[in-house]
Amino acid sequence: MIHALILAGGSGTRLWPASRIAKPKPLLAFDSQHTPTGQTLLQATLERLTGLVPHDHTWIVTSLSQSELIADALPQFDTKHIWSEPTPRNTAASIGWAAVKLRRIDPDAAMIVLPADHLIKPDSIFCETLQCAGDIVAQSPEKLVTIGVKPTFPATSYGYIQRGETTPTSPKVGNYSTFNVLRFYEKPNRVLAESFCKSDVFYWNAGIFVWKAKTILDLLHRFEPDIGNLLDKIADALGTPEESIVTDESFQKMKSLSIDYAVMERAKNTVVVEATFDWNDVGTWTALDRLYADQKDHNGNLAVASQVLAIDSSNCTVRCDNPDHLVALVGMRDIVVIQTADATLIVAKDQEESVRRIIEELNKQNLSRWS
Repeated sequence: MIHALILAGGSGTRLWPASRIAKPKPLLAFDSQHTPTGQTLLQATLERLTGLVPHDHTWIVTSLSQSELIADALPQFDTKHIWSEPTPRNTAASIGWAAVKLRRIDPDAAMIVLPADHLIKPDSIFCETLQCAGDIVAQSPEKLVTIGVKPTFPATSYGYIQRGETTPTSPKVGNYSTFNVLRFYEKPNRVLAESFCKSDVFYWNAGIFVWKAKTILDLLHRFEPDIGNLLDKIADALGTPEESIVTDESFQKMKSLSIDYAVMERAKNTVVVEATFDWNDVGTWTALDRLYADQKDHNGNLAVASQVLAIDSSNCTVRCDNPDHLVALVGMRDIVVIQTADATLIVAKDQEESVRRIIEELNKQNLSRWS
């Protein structure tokens, strides 16, 4: 049986000040151009799976600090399907732990793994793509399947997938092209990203995967035996009075590794399915420039739900929670202004990756009320 695993434990520090401890990135909402009015990224992710995976086969993995927030945001979702990691240990631990739990529920479980914070449309094409990936795993249970998105700009904050030959056993599954994976590249420099973008054999790594739970656990044991052995301890404790203690102790000892580094970059039986849906990872505020490109003025300035007066300014992006609040810019170039009820961010666009440092400084200076 196919199960969906939604990863919703990220803090989204690069989206400060909208993303906070009290309102993490998956619980942010965008306007109706990209999701139904008022719908959060997590709610949109759940709705996107409708017709592909029923809710009783859908699971959310999040951090202990966010589990109550997510439960409150999804009042119709079964709280038993919200799994809280005792300690954040990156996606290898999250996915491995979920695979262990799923195998206890369904020994032959296949897993769709997807982030909670992407904007994707249309849902129908997304589901067809995942159905294609599921068909590959059903035919070849030893394979790992990932979804690749054709790059539209030279992103240096995304991982890339280099495709190889068309998969020999099934050149087309439905109307979708599938290829063997040659290599994964993690966040290339600008020169490499530009060459990847011009090539027709590179994809963005969307972080969406399909595989058998048994297969991913076997590979974690092979490539990261320390993680595999700790997952075995958790598996042995499932359903016993010691489960919580063993899980907590095991997570404390576990390496913090991404699933890409722990498995995907080393595995050989990996297939990429070319996405034909629109995909956006809202990882930094400059994502707004892509999402609302048609709303820019003649100088490239963008106002998202905001009143903006731009004088001698260009390529500036403004988002304000209060649509009646005026933001005036004079002589500004290539900046982002984000205003919430209690905090304002002003950052140069070429420094967007450094926004996460604000959280570090707030914590150092005992100003956690703004983190």
